[in-house]
Amino acid sequence: MEAGSDHTQPSIYSDHQPGIVDRDDADRLASAESERSSSSRFRRGRNFILVLLLLVAAAAAVPGWRYLSSYEDTDDAQVDGHIIAVSSRINGTIIGVYVVDTQPVRKGQLLAEIDPADYIVAIEGARARLGQAQAQVESAKADYETTLSKVSEDDATSAKADYDVPRLNILAAEGAGRREDYQESLRVAKVARATVDADRAAANAALKNIASRQAAVKQAQAELDQALLNYSYTKIAAPMAGVIGKKSVEPGQRVQPGESLLAVVPLDDVWVTANFKEDQLRRMQPGQPVDIHVDALDRTFKGYVDGLGSASGERFSLLPPENATGNYVKVVQRIPVRIDLAPGQNINHRLVPGMSVEPTVWLK
Repeated sequence: MEAGSDHTQPSIYSDHQPGIVDRDDADRLASAESERSSSSRFRRGRNFILVLLLLVAAAAAVPGWRYLSSYEDTDDAQVDGHIIAVSSRINGTIIGVYVVDTQPVRKGQLLAEIDPADYIVAIEGARARLGQAQAQVESAKADYETTLSKVSEDDATSAKADYDVPRLNILAAEGAGRREDYQESLRVAKVARATVDADRAAANAALKNIASRQAAVKQAQAELDQALLNYSYTKIAAPMAGVIGKKSVEPGQRVQPGESLLAVVPLDDVWVTANFKEDQLRRMQPGQPVDIHVDALDRTFKGYVDGLGSASGERFSLLPPENATGNYVKVVQRIPVRIDLAPGQNINHRLVPGMSVEPTVWLK
């Protein structure tokens, strides 16, 4: 280039040179591009994690739902059992009580005793009446034998009279005898036959008297048996093995027939009554296994469904509802379900009636 020229050659570092990008702008563009790339990767990763979590939740929900729908449970349940009220069958005064509450007893064990003096006297009176009735039977039999003998005797006399009638008739006809003797023989024969008939009637009456006396013997025997039974009732025994509860009898107390004295609870025969809502019974059926958690023992027992109730508990109440009257409000009812314990579950008799339990029925 010539030395005298007026134009100066532009520098390659000029800020306004066309086609050349400033270094700071390039850095800013690179940074923005990097941020957009990172944001895109973050969104893709977040979406992937969300999809993965949804898949995991869906996979876990299926067996979870199957598990939740595989059983029905309730906390409205309790242990049930037989509570046998022991009462007196006769009236009298208690002279002894030989048990206390919570005491285990065996079948036939003496629990209490009533004063037997009155009943011993009743037995003696019944035996005396029985002996008298038996003696009257023997007397009636003797009378019958006497009437039979008289029948035989009078029957022989009648036969003799009947024999004399035709004989005297022939003698009177031949003139060898009087007509009056023949007439008298007819009268005698008629009287003899009447006497025989009367004797036979007396014999029949004597025979009937024997039957009447024998019936009196049976009645007297029944009275003696009842007196012996009443005497046996003075000793009040346990009807079966169990545990004593609700004892209210004391020595010296006057008791009446049917009066409750105490209760015996057989702990070897208990079950669970669970009141399930009616919509919980759709798949429930006898034989299904049950886990029974007992709050008092903090233990789970094994059992099985024995049967479903025949009606809701409300229908067995003293005043069952009548939906046909008044305003009707639908209420979910509860149906009692009987659950029996599996064999060997209550060997130590820890389950007693009234305990709260939580059964879980595993549906098939």
